[in-house]
Amino acid sequence: MPESPSDLTPDGAERHGAAGGDGGDSGPRALGKRHGARPFFFVLGLIAAGVFTVGWGFALMSYGEHTGVANQTIAWSIESDDEASITFQTNSGGPAVCVVRATDAQHVEVGQRRIDVGAGTQDVTATIETVRRAAMVEVASCREQGTAK
Repeated sequence: MPESPSDLTPDGAERHGAAGGDGGDSGPRALGKRHGARPFFFVLGLIAAGVFTVGWGFALMSYGEHTGVANQTIAWSIESDDEASITFQTNSGGPAVCVVRATDAQHVEVGQRRIDVGAGTQDVTATIETVRRAAMVEVASCREQGTAK
């Protein structure tokens, strides 16, 4: 059967060599001749893209900063040239250790202190000794402590 009107002669008969009958290329073999291995590589590319997407999502979820301790700075002040203070709130499921640091105007660390906090919601005020006048105080990190066995 002719595939298009151009496969017919003016009197309505089918042209010889048209795609429908006399050894013309049609069927699955013709698909392979016309397209080669492109469908295979397309499907392979889709599978690779899916694997990459799932892997990237897993990596983002696994390697993010999931410490289990939420903290929020409430206030900080510079007491003198060699002392600064900070008040912050933590919320954790177990005992935690927070590191607070003071930096100068050039963002160079001038003091640091490690503070143990209890489980639950805690308001913590800490004083940090500094080597010179600080310009800012911040909570650098808070991590839950593992249980030693």
